[in-house]
Amino acid sequence: MRKIIVLSLLALAALAGPGLAQDYSFTLPRNTSWLVITPAGQADLYYELTFACDPGAHPIDIVDIGLPNGSYQLGGAMARIGQTELEDIRVSEYVKPYGVEVHLGSKTIRPGDSATLFFNIHLKKLLYRDSKDQNYVSFEFSPTWYGSKYVSGSTRLECNFSFPPGMGTNEPRYHQKQFTEARLDTVENVVIYRWVLDSADPDRQYTFGASFPAKYVPKGAVKQPAPFWQKMIGGIAGFIFGIFKFFFSTFVFWIFAIAIFFGIRQQKTRRMKYLPPEVSIEGVGIKRGLTAPQAGIILEMPLDKVLSMVLFGLVKKEAVEVTDREPKLRIKVLRPELAALPYEKSFLEALDKYGLPDEVKLREAAIKLIKEVNDKMKGFSRKDTAAYYRGIINQAWKQVQDAQTPELKSQPLEDQFDWLMMDGDYKNRMTRHYGAGDVFLPRWWGRSGYGYHYGGGGTTAKTPGGTEVQMPKLPGADFANKLTTGVESVSAGLVGKLDSFTGGVTDKTNPIPVSSGGRSSGGGGCACACACAGCACACAGGGR
Repeated sequence: MRKIIVLSLLALAALAGPGLAQDYSFTLPRNTSWLVITPAGQADLYYELTFACDPGAHPIDIVDIGLPNGSYQLGGAMARIGQTELEDIRVSEYVKPYGVEVHLGSKTIRPGDSATLFFNIHLKKLLYRDSKDQNYVSFEFSPTWYGSKYVSGSTRLECNFSFPPGMGTNEPRYHQKQFTEARLDTVENVVIYRWVLDSADPDRQYTFGASFPAKYVPKGAVKQPAPFWQKMIGGIAGFIFGIFKFFFSTFVFWIFAIAIFFGIRQQKTRRMKYLPPEVSIEGVGIKRGLTAPQAGIILEMPLDKVLSMVLFGLVKKEAVEVTDREPKLRIKVLRPELAALPYEKSFLEALDKYGLPDEVKLREAAIKLIKEVNDKMKGFSRKDTAAYYRGIINQAWKQVQDAQTPELKSQPLEDQFDWLMMDGDYKNRMTRHYGAGDVFLPRWWGRSGYGYHYGGGGTTAKTPGGTEVQMPKLPGADFANKLTTGVESVSAGLVGKLDSFTGGVTDKTNPIPVSSGGRSSGGGGCACACACAGCACACAGGGR
């Protein structure tokens, strides 16, 4: 199980007097939340909650918000309705152990009226070490929900996660529920996950979770799970307290104490059985002989680029040609027998009769490729193998850098273009090394969707049959721009939304275990059962 933190935020707008609590009745047309993970490994939580007070009901004058732990500072919380700041924010009398109550004051929502409450607070502690991958940290979040005796109707539930800056879109991982949308905010340079449920139940808990590489936050910001013995003692202590309140029989006390002790041990054993079955011992040595797309999997390159490398490899072999790039990528199969590798055959099978890529079949091809590479890596060191292929990429670019003539500089484009495009700084290096002077076009250029009508003169090259042909040339700046934008357009044409495409592949090749979180009953009490190690669960009690 992942070591997670469940933000169970139960907001109940009600009277201070429990005797009148039944008079509260409202709907929640909109519930929008943002959880922004900061570079310090902390979090800023934002809410936009639209309340509509039912006619004849008690005015909504206080909103209680449960918090996951005591790592917040009450003085830093902010709330407003419209442009009016709500300064009366207190420790909640009803939400225990951690919670705040926002007093609406002059902005009290009257029967028949509606208003939107904006609230935000800073959390110093949020992240847990991911037990499945020690290089990742995890968290889960449940947006505020309400007691069924207070709220009715449906709500538009929107939950947003903003990850620390500098992260690639392929690095975070969602948990059991896939996001509605994932995008890169180029202004803030952050990846954003977004979930939208247009007709959610306002009295139901919805949990969204994600993990991301631990390297993007300080080590001290990550909570470590409590040792098993500490959790066992804590569980026994809580059990003893509950038993003391309800049972006075010594015999019953010891029976339940023994049961909880063995229950904790059994739960630990059961969790261990849910570990992924593909656990293997790290091998030794380097796996040589991988193709560029296979090496791309080892280097965990974005799957759209890996599939682009497969396509360019087929273009170089004269197995296919790109006939159209816009408005849709269209590929014509020339000589299917030249697609000798399994992943090349899978790629051709993913093209429909019109030459258009079928994303569902491409996803299946990617899954097969990943599993194929995993099989090849058995007994070899992944770390050493990755370093080896990074060296091949650097060597290919060194050949370009050391070339003294246009002909020599163009040769790597002919032989090693798929390795060149694997470099993380590929676009800048193409412009830097090929942007000046003329470039002799590789012989596969005409099958890449551009044709040969861009320049005159050139050099000669031999076809696979041995025939010499005159190769055209292109001004370097024009060539570098066309090639880099061309790779991007091919990638976009193969995979529409990279995040959802990769998520569908990850579900099959590296499934993320489903994690359980806290649950509040919502009404007059709190039924909070956190199944995760070290989980902090905040519930609202007291009927408000």
